[in-house]
Amino acid sequence: MKVIKNYLYNLSYQILTIILPIITVPYVTRIFTSEDLGNYVFYSSIVNYFSLFAMLGVAVYGTKQIAAASDVSSTFWNIYAIQLIASLLALIAYVLVVGIIPNMGGIIPIILGVVLFSKIIDISWLFAGKEDFKKITLRNTVVKLSGVVSIFTLVKSSEDLYLYVFLIVIFDFLGQFVMWVPAKKFIKRPYFNKKAIKKNLHPIVLLFLPQVAISLYVILDKTLLGILGSYSDVGIYEQGQRLTSILITVVSSLGAVMLPRVASLLSERKEKEAQNMVRFSFILYNLIIFPMIFGLIAVNEVFVKLFLGENFQDVKYVLYIIIFNLMFIGWTNILGYQVLVARNKNKEFMLSTTIPAFVSVAVNTAVIPTFGYIGASMTAVLVEFLAFAIQWYYSRNIINKNLLFNKDLAKIILSSLVMFGAVMLCKMTLGFAGIVGLVIYLAVGGISYLGMLFLLKTVNIKEMKAMLK
Repeated sequence: MKVIKNYLYNLSYQILTIILPIITVPYVTRIFTSEDLGNYVFYSSIVNYFSLFAMLGVAVYGTKQIAAASDVSSTFWNIYAIQLIASLLALIAYVLVVGIIPNMGGIIPIILGVVLFSKIIDISWLFAGKEDFKKITLRNTVVKLSGVVSIFTLVKSSEDLYLYVFLIVIFDFLGQFVMWVPAKKFIKRPYFNKKAIKKNLHPIVLLFLPQVAISLYVILDKTLLGILGSYSDVGIYEQGQRLTSILITVVSSLGAVMLPRVASLLSERKEKEAQNMVRFSFILYNLIIFPMIFGLIAVNEVFVKLFLGENFQDVKYVLYIIIFNLMFIGWTNILGYQVLVARNKNKEFMLSTTIPAFVSVAVNTAVIPTFGYIGASMTAVLVEFLAFAIQWYYSRNIINKNLLFNKDLAKIILSSLVMFGAVMLCKMTLGFAGIVGLVIYLAVGGISYLGMLFLLKTVNIKEMKAMLK
């Protein structure tokens, strides 16, 4: 049951980091224009490249190594040393870029430099490896809530854009800073071993390359939209991605908890138990993913109008497309980390991200000038599908295909389609809008989905309990 508890703690924190900014979205989108927010997102995408180098592949590698370590303190410092050096180099490079390139000399790029200081002190991978999420969740809740309160209190007009950006980055920094207090439970005084650091460097770099590739189709689309399209395109696209990100967090949070558990089981040569974990992940993911996809499609227009206001109505077109990323991201989260990375298949994992990355750059460059955020949305789904297909190819001899493509998946999809039909029928019959309509449609959808799951006997409760044990 520790996996479930950790999943719920990690899930609550991950949802918190996205829900709290989303709470501010209806307020912010009624103060700033899509061009204002697109301006911020464009420069933020550039800073993210430096942030990526700052962390290298430490987050994934560190989690796995801490989970299997007998001497946690020594393992931590010999991995953190690489992160510290990389982060300082990234900060120096960013300062040079801001000072040399004219367009990077504005106030927003300068404020966003705080993000790199956050990366210097980011040790969330230590707690992920130790499967200790409770303290971190509670401490960061206070910090995040303070950030939201400050935005509602201090940001009053479009002239407060710089203040808005500063509040976002400074509270992210504080969230990372407080992690060092409970870290004392696991680590002692700094101790560095050159041989150990050198040994860690190679696998960290191998995991860094997929992160670079992933950034090409997660971050670069916003950069290209700003260059080949407009800041307004960036603003619309970003809001669509932000709304789906809360749903993606529900999916990816389980992976953060399951990776150290699977890695620990494999280190104990418990292959059968590790396979059961993968099977459990697929079942749980699919139970969550498909009702999310069809549910959001059903209430898309009602939700966007209520949530974002009149100035951001075009976001609904983005949502109709990128919502299908939930399916592929959920599956690659399992195959990539629980199957490939957990078994040290770092090369295969790297290929599954680098190939789609090059496809993303090529396709985005071709379609963005003509189709703008619509082209970027279609490309995002294409590259996630390609990443899944490649990972499935490399996993085919490790896991049984019936773990994913089975009768349970068919029952879940059928239940989701029935839910979609029930909500659409309710919309056409009642025609409600606003918060009342949204609540009614969600209630109808939830009841019909759970009813179909029960009717089709989709989930075997006894089997689920056995898998958890």
